[in-house]
Amino acid sequence: MKRTLIRNATVLSMDPAIGDLHGADVLIAGDRIAEVARSIGIDDAEVIDASGMIAIPGLVNAHIHTWEFPLRGIGANWVSKRDYHGNMHRNMAMHFKAEDVRIANLLGALNQINHGATTIFDWCHIVRDAEMTDAAIEGLEESGIRAVFARGTVKPPVRDGQVPYYDIPFPREEIRRLRTGRLASDDRLVTLAMAILGPDYAAYDVCVQDIRLAREYGLVNSAHTWARKGQRKLEDGMWRLAKEGLLGPDHNIAHGNCLEDDELKMVLDAGCTVSATNFTEMFNSERVAMLGRLLKLGHMPSLGSDCDPYFNGSMMWVMRHAFQHQREIDNRILHEQGKWPAVDSQHATHTRDALEWATTGGAKMLRMEHRIGSITPGKQADLVLINARSMNVFPVLPGGDAAHAVVLYAEAADIDTVMIAGRPAKRGGKLLFPETRLAEMQDRLLASRERIMRDGSYVYQPAPRGPRP
Repeated sequence: MKRTLIRNATVLSMDPAIGDLHGADVLIAGDRIAEVARSIGIDDAEVIDASGMIAIPGLVNAHIHTWEFPLRGIGANWVSKRDYHGNMHRNMAMHFKAEDVRIANLLGALNQINHGATTIFDWCHIVRDAEMTDAAIEGLEESGIRAVFARGTVKPPVRDGQVPYYDIPFPREEIRRLRTGRLASDDRLVTLAMAILGPDYAAYDVCVQDIRLAREYGLVNSAHTWARKGQRKLEDGMWRLAKEGLLGPDHNIAHGNCLEDDELKMVLDAGCTVSATNFTEMFNSERVAMLGRLLKLGHMPSLGSDCDPYFNGSMMWVMRHAFQHQREIDNRILHEQGKWPAVDSQHATHTRDALEWATTGGAKMLRMEHRIGSITPGKQADLVLINARSMNVFPVLPGGDAAHAVVLYAEAADIDTVMIAGRPAKRGGKLLFPETRLAEMQDRLLASRERIMRDGSYVYQPAPRGPRP
């Protein structure tokens, strides 16, 4: 069994029993963390000198539509969910082929690794058939990332004489095929979940059938929960599902920022998890990300990047903006309470919290906290080394707050090493994916993007400037 010794790092373990260790060693045996200590004396391991580096658990992107990676940069001037659905789902998504999805997932996943994410919850709501499903999985597998592939369903335009997508239950045969075949095991790098429509978008009977199907096969099910009252497919859908015992730790709510306070408390009391995508919620929603509301109720959020057409899906960025966004809300609340200027102890949100949301929070959302989310002996060796001597971070160490440095200073360029299940995926600041293969896939993605945008008759138009609200 191969052993690797990471020597002399500042370790932010995110494990309360271990804490932070300065000048510490991490021993990796095979795909697992074997030991974390001040000094580990062995002489038969490959040594990574991590002097001047910060070790953190691999970041977990708890909500990303990886297939959208080829369409980066086209959504800057979309002003609502209506624009997103009209341009993406009812238009360009309909022009994707299986090979397009495979290339998108491969390069999108590599981008996540480059930015320190070792695990993604790939909310793949474009697939139309088994061929496209398998292609999406192949892209994830080739990248080497740890991924929970949330098999979703396509959302075509509603046409006269056809059953609309929101009245169609999840394809049972596809889940049976995957769960008894390719993705039968939960111990592999790519595992299975279900991306369902949920009560914001589907008929109630469809919601019930989808959740029961997920439970039958032991899968996490996740639904976009985005609309405020008056815009939902089912106004009382969440309440009805809770009454029937269909909400629980296996149900994930993506966004949820428009849930009323009583609804939020109800779903949390039922055990549901919530993934905040603060970038999207700040960019394209009338209500702010719900991080503080979750924390107030004693629940830990997970974080996701969501949509690449809007912005870079970097989890380093997501962490930073989640912290800053919630800190701004904290400041306003303290000012309204007459507690301004505030002292640090009055703030509810700190940089370490954001790092926890992006590691432990994501692991718990995926029900994988026994495998990932902290640098703990026995867990999978998913970790990241950040170079604290790079100009972005220097001279935080020694003496500075390493968690603060990770969240508010570090960028992808400062990530020296990314390990997934003990295997290096980035080293010396460079992805280890073969360069010739990467260049080939980039060329093929550009051709794919050009064809999809041409077939969708999509031409970028700068937004007209109007009066400020």
